[in-house]
Amino acid sequence: MNGRQPICDARYEKRLVARFQAGEHEALASLFELHVDRVFAYAFHVLGNREDAEEVCSEAFLRAFERAATYRAECPFRGWLFGITRNLCLDRRRQPRLMLLDIDESERIAGHSDDSDRIAARVDITRALAALQPEHRLVLTLCDVEQWDASEAAEMLDKSVAATKSLLYRARRALRERLAEAWDEEERDGT
Repeated sequence: MNGRQPICDARYEKRLVARFQAGEHEALASLFELHVDRVFAYAFHVLGNREDAEEVCSEAFLRAFERAATYRAECPFRGWLFGITRNLCLDRRRQPRLMLLDIDESERIAGHSDDSDRIAARVDITRALAALQPEHRLVLTLCDVEQWDASEAAEMLDKSVAATKSLLYRARRALRERLAEAWDEEERDGT
């Protein structure tokens, strides 16, 4: 991501929000298109399944658009939208759910050992992430998955850039430690 892109997006985003607040509903569709893929990807990484991510994504946009008239632009719209999404994801994670595997995915796993190794690694990473503190999961998702820079993540987390970088360092270290423990256990168990 180059240094100019976020500034252009922020200005464009501000104009869209102002147009929407002025009653121009076409701006709503543009805001949706601008952010829907990243909001869905974020929700998917936090929740781990498509159905929950789709529901959270829809609910996040619904809430954001219902509250857009009162949005004060103290932070970028994207950060505000991701804050709404984060809270919805946390609410969703507290709800009981079933682990589901798509039929196509289960057939693919059964037939290919390379895929099963990749999926096993993905399961290990998902479990390690789930065992981390929520703040560690969030900073890893923002910076390493969504590719936000430290200043954007700092604004979202309401921290200084230095504190965010420190948190990201600690989160990465905690994730590495959890994965090392899990993989050491697998080697000892012979799996």
